[in-house]
Amino acid sequence: MLTAESRALVAEITAGPEKPNSKWHALSAAWLGEAFDAMDASLYFIALYPAISELLRSRNDIAIGQVGSVILAIFMFGWFLGAIGFGVMADKIGRRKTMMITILLYSISTGLCALSHSWQELAAYRFLVGCGIGGEICLGTVVIAEFWKGRSRLWATCALESSFNVGLMMSAGFNVALGSYGWRWLFVAGVIPAILTLYIRSKLKESESFKQMDSCRKSLKAIPHHELTDEHKTLLLSPLQQLMQPELRSKLIITAILGTSAVIGYWACVAWIPAWINQLTGNLAINERSMATTVFSFGGLLGCFATPLLLDRMGRANVMKVAFGGGLLATMAMFLTVKEYGAALMAWSFAVGVLTNMQFAALQIYIPEAFPTNVLASAAGVCFGAGRIFAVALALCGGQLIGYYGGSYAMASATLSLIYSVGFVAAFWLHETNGQVAGVRIPEDLPESASTRRMPLSEPA
Repeated sequence: MLTAESRALVAEITAGPEKPNSKWHALSAAWLGEAFDAMDASLYFIALYPAISELLRSRNDIAIGQVGSVILAIFMFGWFLGAIGFGVMADKIGRRKTMMITILLYSISTGLCALSHSWQELAAYRFLVGCGIGGEICLGTVVIAEFWKGRSRLWATCALESSFNVGLMMSAGFNVALGSYGWRWLFVAGVIPAILTLYIRSKLKESESFKQMDSCRKSLKAIPHHELTDEHKTLLLSPLQQLMQPELRSKLIITAILGTSAVIGYWACVAWIPAWINQLTGNLAINERSMATTVFSFGGLLGCFATPLLLDRMGRANVMKVAFGGGLLATMAMFLTVKEYGAALMAWSFAVGVLTNMQFAALQIYIPEAFPTNVLASAAGVCFGAGRIFAVALALCGGQLIGYYGGSYAMASATLSLIYSVGFVAAFWLHETNGQVAGVRIPEDLPESASTRRMPLSEPA
C-alpha cells in the first residue's frame, strides 16, 4: 500500500497550487496559442470571397458559396481528427510536447495557404490547419484546469476564451492593413505570431497533476496482472476506452452534444457573417467586414467575463440554456431581419458574440469539472472535436442551401442556426458539478508489490 508520506504528497500535489510563475506561464502559452488559432481560422472567412473568386475566376455567389462550403467542411474534418488525435496524444505523452506539435502544424500550414494555385490546393492546406487548431483548442482548456486552482480557474478560463475574440480582432486588423494588397498576404501574416508562441511553449513545464498521473500509470504497468484490481485495469485502458466506462459515458454524451451544437452553430452559421457582408454591399467591403468582426469580438469579450458571474448565480445547466436559447433567437433574428449593412447588423453581431462565447466559456469551465486528469485532454478533444464531423456534413449542406435559396447566405445561415435548439434541449440533462475540477484519481489500494517497482512521486509545487 502507499505509505502515509506518499499519500500526503499526492494530496499536496492534487490540491495545492502550482508555482505562481508556472500558472501565469501556462496561461500565456495557452492564451497566445488560442488567439492565433482564432486569427488563423477566421482569416479564411475574411479571405473567403476574394480568394475563391480569384481561384475560380468567377464572382458567381452560388459557386463561391458552394466551393467555400466544401473547403470549410474539409477544414472541419481536419479539426475533428486533430482534436481527437492530439487529445489522446496529450493524455499519453504530455501536454507540452503535444502543444508544440500542434502550433508548428497549423502555423506552417497557414503560410502554405498563401501559395495556393487552386481551390483544391487551398482545401488541402486548410485541412492541415484544422488538424493543428483542433489539438490547440482542446489543450488550452486542459492546461488552465491543471495549473489554476479554485475560483481563479474560472477567471483564467474566461481569459483564455477571450483570446479567441482577440484573435478575431487581429484578423480584422490584418485585413484593414493588408486586405488591399490581396488575400494571400493575410495568410502570410498568420504565420508570424506563431514564432512567439512556439518560444514561450518551449519553456512550459508539465503540470504536477499530469506528472503524478503518469507516474501512477507507469507504476501500475510494473505490477503483475493478477495483482491488479478492476480500478487499476481501468486506468491502464486507453483514454477513449476509459471515457466509455459507465461513470463517464453519460457525461461525455451530453457534453459532446453541447459542444457539437456550439461548434456547428459557430462555424456553419455565424462564421459566414463576413461573406454575407460582401453580398450585402456588393463589393470587397474590407472595412465593413473588419468592423463587424471587431464588434462581434467585443460582444464575445463581454460574454466570456460575464460567464463566471452567471455560473455562480444560475448553475451550469441554466447558463447553458440561456446561451443556446439566446443564441438561437439572436442568430435567426439577425439573418432574417437585416437587409443592409448598418447599425442593426452591428447590434445583432454584438449580441451573437455575447451568446456564442458564453457557450464556449461555460463548456471550457465545465469539462475539467466532469472529467479526471487521466482522460481530460481526450474528453476535451471529443467534446470540442466530435461536433466537427457533423459540421462537415452541415457545411456541405450550407453550400446546397445557398443554392436552394438562390444564393442567399442569410437564409442558409438562418436555417443552420436551428442547431442551437439541440444544445438548448441537451442542457436539461447536463450533470451539475460542485465547481471543483475532478483532478487526479489515485487508487487507494495499490498492491504492496508496487512499493519497490512504482516510479517515484513527482516533487510538490
